[in-house]
Amino acid sequence: MNAPQKTKVEFGDFQTPPSLAEKCIERINDRIYKTATLIEPTCGKGNFLKAAVRLGFDRYIGWEINDDYVVQAKSLLKNEPVSIEKKDFFSIDWNTNFDYKFPITFVGNPPWVTNAVLGQINGGNLPEKSNFQKHNGFDAISGKSNFDISEWMLIKILDFISGKKASMAFLIKTSVARKLFIHAQQNQLAVSEFDIYEIDAKKHFDVSVDACFFVVSGFKAPPKKYKCNIYNSLDCKYPRKTMGFSSGKLVADLKTYEALETIDCGSEIQWRSGVKHDCSKVMEFRDSVDGLKNGFGNFLNLPNDYIFPMYKSSAIAKEVLPTPSTFMLVTQRRVGEETESIKSNSIETWNYLNQYKDKLGARRSTIYKKAPQFAIFGVGEYTFKPWKVAISGLYKNRRFQLVGQYQGKPIVLDDTCYSLGFNTEQEALFVLELLTSELAEKFIESIVFEDNKRPITAGLLNRISLFNLAVLTERENEFRSIFPDLLERI
Repeated sequence: MNAPQKTKVEFGDFQTPPSLAEKCIERINDRIYKTATLIEPTCGKGNFLKAAVRLGFDRYIGWEINDDYVVQAKSLLKNEPVSIEKKDFFSIDWNTNFDYKFPITFVGNPPWVTNAVLGQINGGNLPEKSNFQKHNGFDAISGKSNFDISEWMLIKILDFISGKKASMAFLIKTSVARKLFIHAQQNQLAVSEFDIYEIDAKKHFDVSVDACFFVVSGFKAPPKKYKCNIYNSLDCKYPRKTMGFSSGKLVADLKTYEALETIDCGSEIQWRSGVKHDCSKVMEFRDSVDGLKNGFGNFLNLPNDYIFPMYKSSAIAKEVLPTPSTFMLVTQRRVGEETESIKSNSIETWNYLNQYKDKLGARRSTIYKKAPQFAIFGVGEYTFKPWKVAISGLYKNRRFQLVGQYQGKPIVLDDTCYSLGFNTEQEALFVLELLTSELAEKFIESIVFEDNKRPITAGLLNRISLFNLAVLTERENEFRSIFPDLLERI
């Protein structure tokens, strides 16, 4: 990465197009506190401030850490009543020496970059390291401790405006807006009137990410219920849906969710993720006329003792399931099972694994450190069920599929998929029909957030009560007939 590219990444340098800044200002013109101070904390070249000066504030201020942008912003705004200050956001003391006159409105477009990316380029534009999201144990050292720089910055502002005559309005990732909303509810901040206006980030910034214009105002006391209206665009006058909390759970569409809330009491059968091995070139094979070929292009002559047909998310997401053309080497029947027996059961398989033991031993995830040699995860009795109902965790089409067997063996799934396992086709087909019903689709829409990296998770799926779904779709008797053993759990 050259110096200009590094600088762009480090400072989240996605300058706001003037036309978009003007639309954002138009949208907040009739709903924010005015007459005193408007601040853009990361003003860049000054486009937001240029659009904002017509709002009628007494004072306009831009903070900026980049020297070049300080010069450019001053040049753009030289004929406007705007003060540009060289300031590092991360060094601001929000509790003392904040002598700007209220009401205050914060606006702008903070950095669109995560702390992990800045770490990779040795970027210095970071807050002091702290577990501000309060993750515990493994989550604190894994991917969940990664965060958007804008999230850290805007939580500071959100905490600041709580209980004050102040507002904030920022262009940010939709996922960050949702985290700010959750932060406000969890900490009972005195803020309300949350709005999310979706924007086309590809059009305005040439990035493929779900983004929005997020607006919220401070009030004297916390609201009785935290709600956030979601608009399709900055031009929409009426929200498409309202995000909020029900019994402490964040839901994407409150109205729909509350009508179907009885479904949200837990699945009677546990959804499981697919097999995790973290070494696809060794553990996965493509079928060809010359036999199975691994990711290194080597053809294999292995017995099928440990080889199973498999599907990835890309196959599960298709309208019609293709014939399996990929196979997986599954070394265990359950997590933690010894693997030494492979040597006596299938010496060819054992020799193959040892051929790539350095690759398998170099898997970086901590879950393999104390596991048996050649271990995998996400494996159990459910993995080898002859029938499954499966769904991709990566694709937004939310397509449930019936998965059977191939060449007399159960089809396994990779760890980007989730499934329920069944002993009979009748059981699987019945559950598939429940999950593809209109009511199920509406319920899932009410709790899923499409902008998540994995919109569908095992946690989300395990909220769905199959029995209550059967009741609501008038198929309770069928459920009782097909799953008599499950009734004890209800």
